[in-house]
Amino acid sequence: MSETKSPHGGLTRRSFLKTTGAVAAATAAVGSGATLVGLAEAGEAAADEAAQAESTFRSQCRGNCGSRCPLKVTVREGRAVKVTAMEYPGEDAHRRRLCVKGFSQPQRVYDADRLKYPLKRVGERGAGEWERIEWDEALEIIAGKMKTALAEHGGTSLGFWSSYGSYGSLNGAMGGFMSIAYGRFCTATGAVIFGAGADTAQQHVQSTLLGNKGNDFADAVNAKTIITWGGNPAEAYVHAWQYVCQAREKGAKLITIDPQFTASAAHSDTYVAITPGTDGAMMLAMANYIIENDLVDVAYMKSSTVSPFLVKEDGTYLRLSDFGVAPTEGPVNPQTGQPTMIDPVMVWDEAAGDKAPLPKAVDPAIEGSFEIDGTTYRTVYQTVKDHIKDYTVAKASGICGVPESTIEELARIYATEGPVYVMTFQGLGHHANSHHNYKNLAFLAALTGNAGKPGAAICGNPAPFSMIPYNTKAFMAGMPGPRICGMYLPEIVANKKFGKDDIDLQVLWIHNGNVLSCESGRLDLIEAVKKIDLVVCADVNMNDSAQWADIVLPVPHAFEMEDIDPVGSTPFPAYYEKGLEPLYECKTDVEIMRLLSEKMGMGKIYAKSDQDFLRDVYNTETNKKAGVSYDDFATGEFVRNPMTKPENLVPTYGPSEGTRLKYYIEKPTPRNSFGQEIADFEKLPYYEHANEAYLDNPLREKYPLLGCSEHNKYHVHSQLAVTPVVRELEPEPMIKINAADAAARGIEQGDLVRAYNDHGYAVVKALVTEGIMPGVVSIPHGFQAAQYVEGHTQDLTNVFMNDFCSNSAFYDFLCEVEKY
Repeated sequence: MSETKSPHGGLTRRSFLKTTGAVAAATAAVGSGATLVGLAEAGEAAADEAAQAESTFRSQCRGNCGSRCPLKVTVREGRAVKVTAMEYPGEDAHRRRLCVKGFSQPQRVYDADRLKYPLKRVGERGAGEWERIEWDEALEIIAGKMKTALAEHGGTSLGFWSSYGSYGSLNGAMGGFMSIAYGRFCTATGAVIFGAGADTAQQHVQSTLLGNKGNDFADAVNAKTIITWGGNPAEAYVHAWQYVCQAREKGAKLITIDPQFTASAAHSDTYVAITPGTDGAMMLAMANYIIENDLVDVAYMKSSTVSPFLVKEDGTYLRLSDFGVAPTEGPVNPQTGQPTMIDPVMVWDEAAGDKAPLPKAVDPAIEGSFEIDGTTYRTVYQTVKDHIKDYTVAKASGICGVPESTIEELARIYATEGPVYVMTFQGLGHHANSHHNYKNLAFLAALTGNAGKPGAAICGNPAPFSMIPYNTKAFMAGMPGPRICGMYLPEIVANKKFGKDDIDLQVLWIHNGNVLSCESGRLDLIEAVKKIDLVVCADVNMNDSAQWADIVLPVPHAFEMEDIDPVGSTPFPAYYEKGLEPLYECKTDVEIMRLLSEKMGMGKIYAKSDQDFLRDVYNTETNKKAGVSYDDFATGEFVRNPMTKPENLVPTYGPSEGTRLKYYIEKPTPRNSFGQEIADFEKLPYYEHANEAYLDNPLREKYPLLGCSEHNKYHVHSQLAVTPVVRELEPEPMIKINAADAAARGIEQGDLVRAYNDHGYAVVKALVTEGIMPGVVSIPHGFQAAQYVEGHTQDLTNVFMNDFCSNSAFYDFLCEVEKY
């Protein structure tokens, strides 16, 4: 096996293995070379002596698992040496949390692949051949290319591509551009803002279009039944697991639905193995069983859901204005500053035997068709019931591989053994058909009243506290350019157009996310990137995305910068105190953009200090009165989100139109509009098979195995890819394959195998187990290309996604596996 030289931070598989596992004692772990064994053997006397020279500061774990756990970081001789979980005050003490990802952050500061100084590509893209350059030269190259591109091709010749690596207000990428560093530059130039494809099935349909929120994870203790569906909280989201355990101690039933037998499944009363990507079919069958067996909570359907709303032929709601009554002006929308318009939806009032505006109806009908002025209208519930009737238990069983009796029992438990808390995670959201799952789950909850009550949840919510208020104008120095999912990059590069926008990309800047490792269709994305004149990557590590850039710029670890993240999974938003000076030649994103803008003659857009910019963002009069200004955060003490209220922990549904539980989308709008047709079924609970990974796909004759992945306890996407203490626990990627499938292919435990299809391949060791369904294989998410013998797990996927929600389909592939 050959080794490509990568002298300035890049790792080959061989050099990676040398830094972990058998020779982990040689790594720069927390400055002492300590491994798990070495740490355990440290003497108490040495620890006491060292403690006398220690200081601490407050920070957060920046990994994108959604937790943002507050950390107390210990510094010794200028180096971060350990972290502990911050203790929460008073009634929030139970929220104290940390996992192996957070505990390993001090080592991540000193990771073997930390970028140390600016690099310029000297060989072919992706070859790992670099030369060190000075900051001034790097910025001159970038500024020169950008000025030429802007002059010749306009603002859309620049693109900024990010994911979820950080939502920091100074240096992050919330919404793709909502930070001082990138927002001000992007809006000043009109650059294209490329966003993530990951997890957008849930975000677009459940959060944006349906507006359905889940209960705080702490509320799971009030459930009588908990269903972990498409996730593994015992390992992948341990901050929810403590509440599951508390509920179990009180007698709650635990059910896990997953193709893989996880740690959560091992602790469950019932484990349901399901064919990946088919959950939606089982949801619809459960709904039909509940309807057919009179298990519907009719009172809840009437009072708290959209079920009674009458639907016109075009799928929109029948409203009072359809009868000649003009809408009236309502309260001012604080987001738009414009008055709302009140135009009540119509229902059929069974008490009056006539149509009625919702607010005046005494007993709204949820079923039936009603003739009004010569036109027939159906209720939302009747429309949906008619639409899904073909999904019988028998049909769903054939699709998802779950016995009919099990589907019936699940439906009975869901309807009769509540409150039921459904913990959904992104395992439900990584196929091309995933967005329908969130409508289907909402329909199940509406049928049974399992939403908006203590212990009854559509989903678990890691951040029910809402964002702390902030001033979005501070992020802008102009108007945002086109905002597009980055998964469309190959199409844009090929056509130089997206929808109505002309986009001739000359410069692409990748930041706050390792998109060429963590998005699906990696090989197609790389081919598109290779066609762009200049590619820049700003990151902490020499990751997969950086390997395909022309200029690589080193930015600091979270411990080495000050920032505020307005999102929080606890009542205390994330504050990052600068506790360490940036290592090597690292510069923050905002410092880089400040220097770049000066070279481009745009220095005035960053004329303030970092601290004054943070004051612009957070020092509103409302925030100052509430004690959540920047100056309050800068004390390093906990600052409580004023939006934290008891009602935020458990959302309420009904009785007004705007507060009802929605499972029907009156006006379905795509995340990205480019002239595509929107199918009628986007309004409704629905099931369609996945793009590639479905049982009846003729391609299975060639590639019989359904591929998927998992987020386990040793990864937070790719951020801990080479962190020594974590890689000692899980040294390299392995493919999980059922024992029967392995035997049929002559594969034994630990064999090197090649998983392949028409998109690409990956060579890894085999993990032969009964803990995965026959016909399914899984490779963990988050490893880098250098850690595979050959290939990459994302080389098995493609860029196909659902055009309605623009969602990366990481688990939507077929493959075959053979001995290597």
